[in-house]
Amino acid sequence: MNEFLEILKLAIPSLLVFGVVYFMLKQFLNRELEIKNQQLELQKEEFKQQSRKEFIPLKNQAYERAILYVERIDPNNLIIRLHRPGMSSAQLHSLLLKTIREEYNHNMVQQLYVSKQSWDKLKQAKEETVKILNMAQNQMKEDATGIELGAVVFEIVSKLDKIPTTTAVDYMKTEFQKSIR
Repeated sequence: MNEFLEILKLAIPSLLVFGVVYFMLKQFLNRELEIKNQQLELQKEEFKQQSRKEFIPLKNQAYERAILYVERIDPNNLIIRLHRPGMSSAQLHSLLLKTIREEYNHNMVQQLYVSKQSWDKLKQAKEETVKILNMAQNQMKEDATGIELGAVVFEIVSKLDKIPTTTAVDYMKTEFQKSIR
């Protein structure tokens, strides 16, 4: 029994020291973990802010390019820019559609940075512009000139309440203005 008491006399202080050290180490490690988590959160926030700083110019540029594309495919601008003397209506029509398609393919990546609604408006403007050009070409005789095609396109556009490209540009401008406030 004496031996048991002697062991207890040695074990109890050792267990107390062990318990205190364990508790202190646990507190210390928890505090260290908390500090590391706070540092990680700060780093994440800094990364987000840096990403935003880099993203905003890309977004601005995407809206600029999307609006430029829509302005370039406006039927009035397209015909004035692409018509050459002596072109037949079929040649001009083919060149107009080819230009719309090529410029669209060139600007497709912009949809990463503009909203889905803006991109949908851009696509709608493209499709409606193609419809206008096709409607005009369908009214042409086989030997019609590019000037005649242009005149019919201008006539169709003048009868519209709102030109599809203007609607798309207005929408994108409004959305862009909202995003920078």
